[in-house]
Amino acid sequence: MNNLLTLFDLIGELARRRFQIAEKHYSALRLNHTEARLLTLLHREDGKASQDTLSNMLNVDRSNAGRALKNLEAEGYIERYQSAADKRTNLVKITDKGRETVAEIEKLKEKMIQEFLGDLSEDEAGQIINLLRKVYSNEADL
Repeated sequence: MNNLLTLFDLIGELARRRFQIAEKHYSALRLNHTEARLLTLLHREDGKASQDTLSNMLNVDRSNAGRALKNLEAEGYIERYQSAADKRTNLVKITDKGRETVAEIEKLKEKMIQEFLGDLSEDEAGQIINLLRKVYSNEADL
């Protein structure tokens, strides 16, 4: 049981450290972690998604997503507009500036990977991925 407690604590500490590293790197682009994640998710969704979809994918409440989207819109990374099919739905579209920024985010992620995981081999990373997926499947039932 002692190893499980240590693992539980380590997972929490790693999550905090990863967040801190991401905040530090994304600040070079004048973005916070949530804004960078939103841009990346939007890009993966072919550049267009509803505000609710993005908020669900990020697992944040609508007000947090709304604030981040407002900032991204003010900086010209995205455009928001009302759905023609459903006036209650707000759609989000990435701009050219947003796409360029996603490319910069991806470069920063490579630096973060080296900083955070640089000592791991591909085989070791694969083993950890398999174990974490097993842990995640237990958590998903909650």
